[in-house]
Amino acid sequence: MKARFIVILLALNAALLAAGYLHFSRRSSEQAAAAQQSAGAELSAWKAEVAQHLKAPPAIVYRTNAFNWSQLESTDYREYIANLRSVGCPENTIKDIILTDVMRLYAQRRGKFYQNGRDFKFWETDDKRHLMEAQLAEREKALASIDKELPAVLRELLGINYERELNKYFVDADEDNQRLAFLSEEKRDQALALRERFEAQRETAALTNADVDTLRKIDEDQDAAFGALLTADEKQQYELSMSPTADRLRTELVGFSPSEDEFKALFNREKAIDEAYAYEDPNDPAVQAAKAADQNAAMADFKAGLSPDRAAQLTKAADPEYQNLCLLTQRYDLPADASDAMLDMRRVAEDEKRQLLANKDIPADRMDAALKAIQSETEKAARQTLGEKAYQQYSQTASWLHNLGSN
Repeated sequence: MKARFIVILLALNAALLAAGYLHFSRRSSEQAAAAQQSAGAELSAWKAEVAQHLKAPPAIVYRTNAFNWSQLESTDYREYIANLRSVGCPENTIKDIILTDVMRLYAQRRGKFYQNGRDFKFWETDDKRHLMEAQLAEREKALASIDKELPAVLRELLGINYERELNKYFVDADEDNQRLAFLSEEKRDQALALRERFEAQRETAALTNADVDTLRKIDEDQDAAFGALLTADEKQQYELSMSPTADRLRTELVGFSPSEDEFKALFNREKAIDEAYAYEDPNDPAVQAAKAADQNAAMADFKAGLSPDRAAQLTKAADPEYQNLCLLTQRYDLPADASDAMLDMRRVAEDEKRQLLANKDIPADRMDAALKAIQSETEKAARQTLGEKAYQQYSQTASWLHNLGSN
């Protein structure tokens, strides 16, 4: 009985222990869940508080332009230029792109006329590839056509003067800016743009054989446009710096070295003459004679207002030989009187030669020896006056020097 009681008691204790374990386990789980829930709430609250002090990072949007040059290129240059402008390409860059492309195209066209059509074979001598006479004639005709067409194409597409544009790359890229340095940069650009515009109109008029009234209207419009852009003084200085009349005078007056006032006085006379004959046929002999007469009269009138020394200098400067010597002395930095010394030397040598030839009593052999002596002494003196380099260049065109020793 007692044993049975003990067994029952142990069973009851085990049941109580099991119940207690289940109770406390459930209680512990409930407490853990409550603690976890509380921690989650605290974490959410902390995140919300932090979010108030932090800005959300900006959204990054990646964009790509699937651009290809072929979208702009076109076989039609007008369309090509329009495409370049549509994407904001600078005008100077457009000019460089189109100019390079057009020049390459015309170079290819020119190049094919230098080949005779034979395939290259390394063992053939050069004569096999020379052009035949008929091909040479065809080439000259084709090249003349290309040389006429290219400037017109560039003028139409880009509004530029072909020769002047090439000079920027091969001669002097800043010539226009130097001549127009008296203007502000803005006015300078506007003046050059006006020049290009009216030059284009004249070229178009020439190609279409426009009448005199059309040409006169272009000149009048240009004069009005420059008058609106520039002051009276600026306009005059522009003409003195840029006009064909002024350019011609700067060439013709080499050796005279005009002062500013002298140049202006002669320019005003020559400009009036050029304008008077602007719409006449320059190939008409009657027109040529009339214009030459007016220019001679204008020069005489100008010379009458000079001092005797300056008038004599102007007369001397009309001699092409003297002008050539002045250019030579400038190039080789020779003394200022070297040109005059050479003219005096020539005059003396030629006078001696004339005197010798006039003397019929001198035997032929002695005459030849005397003439050769004059030539030898003159050449020696010329070398001393000019220096060896300048003398070598001068002697190439100085026929008088080489003719001293012959009858």
